[in-house]
Amino acid sequence: MLAVFGLVFSICEIALLERQAFESIEWSYDVILGFAGYAAAGFLFYTLLPHLLKLGGATMFNLSALTSDMWAVLIRILFYNEEVSWLYYVSFAIVALGLVIYSISEKSCTAMTCPDEHLSDHYQVLAVECAESGRETLVA
Repeated sequence: MLAVFGLVFSICEIALLERQAFESIEWSYDVILGFAGYAAAGFLFYTLLPHLLKLGGATMFNLSALTSDMWAVLIRILFYNEEVSWLYYVSFAIVALGLVIYSISEKSCTAMTCPDEHLSDHYQVLAVECAESGRETLVA
């Protein structure tokens, strides 16, 4: 439902605020292909993101986002034939090492207690979720 609301909001925004820019586009096969590629990439990102978060957790996702600058470095090297500082490679190696260390280290599942003694009967640690993700989880 959120996606439908976002679509309607975007259409209204284009109609009200971006009309002149939208009308000035010279439509060609390449432009349409670019829009379709952008839409497909967004669809894949938002479709796969919940599965990736379930597998690795939000911390792993945020640490992995640090490697996105390497795509810019790769494009700079391959397409623009520019040289980059050696510090890019050092920083990428440090981030990659951090990802490996984080993903290898396992968190032990420990019993969690509720701070309020009256509510402690309503909370439980789910061993299945704790074993799957290696993270501590409280479920009401």
